[in-house]
Amino acid sequence: MIKWIVGVALAGALMNYAYYQLGAGARVATELNAKHNSDVVLYSAAWCTACAATRRFLNANQIEFVELDMEQDPQGSAEFAQFGGHGIPLVIAKGTVIRGHRPQALMQALQ
Repeated sequence: MIKWIVGVALAGALMNYAYYQLGAGARVATELNAKHNSDVVLYSAAWCTACAATRRFLNANQIEFVELDMEQDPQGSAEFAQFGGHGIPLVIAKGTVIRGHRPQALMQALQ
């Protein structure tokens, strides 16, 4: 019985931590949008073809954005690391974190 109670308590604690972490990511994303004074922040690398496709999409749709190159910008690299430091492009659109070239998700976040 005690093992069951401890297990339930541990599961509850882990779920609360997971909910906190999910909320923390959104808070950090919103803060970074405000810091860069832009609804869209693109974390990229010069060699990344998916990053280039995202950049072309943003430009073609006349969406203003701030771009930070992970290899050239230490500030951008540090910000990117807050989201696990993997998977470019990473786009923050109005507090929503979008990994990869996902135009539909990006447009949905901007609505």
